[in-house]
Amino acid sequence: MATPLDALTVQRLAYVRFLYEEAAEYARRPHPLSCTAVLMLHDAVENFLGLAADHHGTNPDPKIQFIQYWSELKTKAQIDLPARGAMTSLNTARVALKHHGTFPSEQTIEAALKDALRFFSTAAPVVFDVDFDSIDMVDLVTQPEVARLLREAQTHADLGDHIHALAGVSLAFDALLDHYSGRFTRPRTEVFRFGPTLEVFDEPRVEGPRAPKRLRKLTEIANATQEALRSMALGIDYAGLARFKILVPRVDGFMDGGRSYVESAWTQARTVEDYNWARHFVIESALRAARADDIEGLLQAQFAADWNPAVPFARRSWTGPVEPVDPEEASVLEAEL
Repeated sequence: MATPLDALTVQRLAYVRFLYEEAAEYARRPHPLSCTAVLMLHDAVENFLGLAADHHGTNPDPKIQFIQYWSELKTKAQIDLPARGAMTSLNTARVALKHHGTFPSEQTIEAALKDALRFFSTAAPVVFDVDFDSIDMVDLVTQPEVARLLREAQTHADLGDHIHALAGVSLAFDALLDHYSGRFTRPRTEVFRFGPTLEVFDEPRVEGPRAPKRLRKLTEIANATQEALRSMALGIDYAGLARFKILVPRVDGFMDGGRSYVESAWTQARTVEDYNWARHFVIESALRAARADDIEGLLQAQFAADWNPAVPFARRSWTGPVEPVDPEEASVLEAEL
């Protein structure tokens, strides 16, 4: 009977999947930038091997070499890991790049990507009793609303409705920015807010054909600038965001709580590859943005400490540096004491 997976193991498996997906993204870049894929694939496989040893309690030597995991798991856990030859080739390419500066060829990178996927797809059921495709990177996302929307989007993708799934992914990204803007929380996260949010009912109204054209333009500029600043401040890849905005439909919200989008010819032409890329982009963006969570914690602590004081706080005036004490005067004072 397989050992049940605890929450940490699930999260570590999700991280392995994330590293693999990151490697696939790097592999699409022009050579030699695509060479980074080899390093990330090796990291993904090595993380998987270390997790496999931990999960089955083999207690390997801390200095165990990459390829020794095959005999380690065979001897101590009776697990036959696949693709030892292919992973040896991956290790060789990684050593050549990292320690000798030898770029792998495009063919080597492509082969490494396919070999790694084959390894994970074959090894995950044997080691963890799960399918590699079922490992959900959403387990790494720390923002609750973002994770919820991504999981809801996946239910539509599982049925082949990738258009609707992309709409859910679009909402998940909006929720990510809202999470750090503090729009719906108290205290508001002013650091990533970049000014108050422009609401539909703000006066003067800028919707409709009779709205002042310049004011409407300025409103659009302000909204776009806030989103761009918020994204870049959170470490989100802006070029990726531009591609994301092209691929996903714009989902409009209404006063009754409803949300809808237009199924244009472009939207209807989106593929499963588009969905997978967009979903990975949101997950990667959420992980990058999570670095700001400690700032949110500080703001919450500040708010709790300063909220509703019993008496007004004292105000102190800045007086410059502390005046230096003359050594002779200090000696006189000590003598008097």
